Amino acid sequence: MYVERIEGGLQPRLWSFNREGQTPSRQLVLLSDGNGEAEVDGDRHAISGPAVMWLGSLRVGRLRIDAGAAGYRAWIENQMIVAAIGDQAESATLGYLVERDFELSLAGHADQASLIERCIAGVHAELRQPQQGSPLLISALVRIILVALLRVSGGERPPPPASGERSALLQRFRQLVEMNFRSHWTIAQYAEALRISPDRLHAICTTGIGKSPKALVSERLAHEAATRLERSALTIEQLGNALGFGDPAHFSNFFRRMTGMAPGRYRKLVSTARAEAATVPAARFADWP
Repeated sequence: MYVERIEGGLQPRLWSFNREGQTPSRQLVLLSDGNGEAEVDGDRHAISGPAVMWLGSLRVGRLRIDAGAAGYRAWIENQMIVAAIGDQAESATLGYLVERDFELSLAGHADQASLIERCIAGVHAELRQPQQGSPLLISALVRIILVALLRVSGGERPPPPASGERSALLQRFRQLVEMNFRSHWTIAQYAEALRISPDRLHAICTTGIGKSPKALVSERLAHEAATRLERSALTIEQLGNALGFGDPAHFSNFFRRMTGMAPGRYRKLVSTARAEAATVPAARFADWP
């Protein structure tokens, strides 16, 4: 997650997001004053402060903030969204909310506007700490922001019951994957936790996002492995153990199958690319930012 202040300047500011090579993320813009506009795959969304804009569809887009505007801009990766939504009574509704693109005027909502701004400022301050920011604290602040957005919106009506149930189960499955992929749960264990059959879980995943439950779990595990190979100083064996692989050969075979290269070669390529300021050949898994 990243947050930056928007401070009244003499020139408009422009950003692009979710383009090829960029990590897919949701965009949040809070303006206490001034105007802006986002274009998402041809759809235009205007914002005039005090207001908030949420772009959750993960589509390619551009954002322009006019000169003199003030507020915050944030982009939030899926892992943080999953942690923030959690597994509470409101989680299904929040899961529906975060997938949409919308703008909300904060005029007449002074309390919620103040709460949202304080939470974004809190995330901004936490991310600027000399040590790594606390994911637990940041996810808690993001959850408050999402609940405040839900309240300002008046509580959006969920999709039809059948579709809403499938969406809620898919969101819950992905939350369970986030918590248990290192433990190498079987698909049967995920289905049991959801109180549905493995066949129904398979149908929900393939219908919802075109991938099987096994593929989603494998991609999440491979994404974590690639991230740690890029950022961690652990040996290949230590890293494999941390991800639940008792046998280094099993970990190497899994990573090679998912990415087309051995873990050691992947780490070397990343290191070489960084040293040469080239594009890092990151393993991309679109469903796990």
